[in-house]
Amino acid sequence: MLRTAALALVVAAGATACGADRSGTPDIGTSPGQPGATASAGGHALTADQRRRADQLVSVFENGTPEIQYGYAENLHDGRGITAGRAGFTTGDGDALKVIRAYTRQVPGNPLARFVPALERQANEEADAGGLPEADYIAAWKQAAQDDRFRHVQDQQVDDRYYKPARDQADRLGLSTALARAELYDAAIQHGTGSDADALPALIERTTDKVGAPSKAGEKEWLDAFFDVRTDDLTHPKNPDTAQEWRDSVDRVGAVRRIARGGNYELDGPFTITAFGSRHTIR
Repeated sequence: MLRTAALALVVAAGATACGADRSGTPDIGTSPGQPGATASAGGHALTADQRRRADQLVSVFENGTPEIQYGYAENLHDGRGITAGRAGFTTGDGDALKVIRAYTRQVPGNPLARFVPALERQANEEADAGGLPEADYIAAWKQAAQDDRFRHVQDQQVDDRYYKPARDQADRLGLSTALARAELYDAAIQHGTGSDADALPALIERTTDKVGAPSKAGEKEWLDAFFDVRTDDLTHPKNPDTAQEWRDSVDRVGAVRRIARGGNYELDGPFTITAFGSRHTIR
């Protein structure tokens, strides 16, 4: 779940996806928390350092810091219940439920296990945070985040549901630069990887319809067109529930575009990124 709207308000004074399920069919992946070179059928794997920097970029956009925020939790009052964890897992649509179920399979007596029945009711009803003891849930999430096993579960969920589907799309397109792959990964986190009109596959299709495949248009030109398509979708999303929040998030794309204009297509570090009025160093 995107939290950039709230972050933008904080910056002014001194961040995600639409639909009930942002992910496609999960598969088995590696933990971004302890990244290694990630296998890629297309032969253009991100190195361990590139993957770490991609995760740091996502963390800047999601939480306003390059440091992964496993213990973040709050109600943004955006109709999706409580948003929590490194990728903004939400309670109102079954997103957080998947994380907690995976954790509970490993640690049955964990602090979040008792919320599973309420989360199941919320997911089935697509309700907001009603019926879930909000303060207790937030406290339990923060407590669980102190457990390495829970942090690993969050890493695995991000890898399976967002990173690997984005990687597979990049392989299919023949994208070779780390920046293009990182941009698809960030779009997967925000837009989801499902079949709706705001999801990553739809953005890719519209980009290719506009300029042709990367092999025809050139990868840098295709990526620049993808920035345009994604910006247009954030400004005019098909799902009206995301409209205001996504409009406030356009600089998420602008920040990556500025990296491209600086020529750092391989995500060499360290570099400085400016997003939503704040500067961050990615190492």
